[in-house]
Amino acid sequence: MSLQGKRVLVTGGARGIGLATAKLFEAEGADVAIWALHPESIEEVRPQFRRPIVGQALDIGDFDAVRQAYRTLREELGPVDILVNNAGYTLTTRFLEEDPAYWERVVSTNLWGVVYTTQTVLPDMLEAGSGSIINVVSDAGRVGMQGEAMYAASKGGVMAFSKSIAQEFAKRGVRVNCVSPGPTRTRILEENSEHGDAGKLIERMVRRIPMRRIAEPEEVAQTIVFFASDASSHITGQVLSVSGGLTMV
Repeated sequence: MSLQGKRVLVTGGARGIGLATAKLFEAEGADVAIWALHPESIEEVRPQFRRPIVGQALDIGDFDAVRQAYRTLREELGPVDILVNNAGYTLTTRFLEEDPAYWERVVSTNLWGVVYTTQTVLPDMLEAGSGSIINVVSDAGRVGMQGEAMYAASKGGVMAFSKSIAQEFAKRGVRVNCVSPGPTRTRILEENSEHGDAGKLIERMVRRIPMRRIAEPEEVAQTIVFFASDASSHITGQVLSVSGGLTMV
């Protein structure tokens, strides 16, 4: 699955699935850029890469910030060949205890961030006549998840958006697919696990996994790189779960 010389942008690339993905792309020969919310998180991970990376701190829920960051990225790296929309946000909470500010942050990051980044990067892919967009969604968006109502809604929206974009631009050489992790060993999962009700919900979810374990970030990264490579050259508009059999749809 060599990706020698490809230019890759990974949002949420400073930790968890995003970091594992960025490192695997680099190992496959790609030139990597990562976007993250906090500049210090980018600086913390730079030593984990063998070659220099382009790292930018921004809120992907801000359309103007996305467009400005991409203009800067193009100047430093060039137009992006592969876009991985990985950045996400959620808390495991009960719906009736949530407030509109929380809902807005979830939707802004998980749905609008994907829309803004895709519309910004897509013209370069169309001009090149090729490109791959991989959106990291969630099995919560496929089948629902207790304690994750707004997260599930936002990720379900990304799946519908991805299929629509895949249909619209397939004939112009751009492929769009979704990787749908189940519970994965990330900082967000660990932080949520420390809170009473959330921890119990997560424990219950893990017990339902046929393989009886959560995924490692590297296992999800392998699937993302597959969708970016020529190994999946005739695949678009698909959602692939990496969940140990938690969902089989």
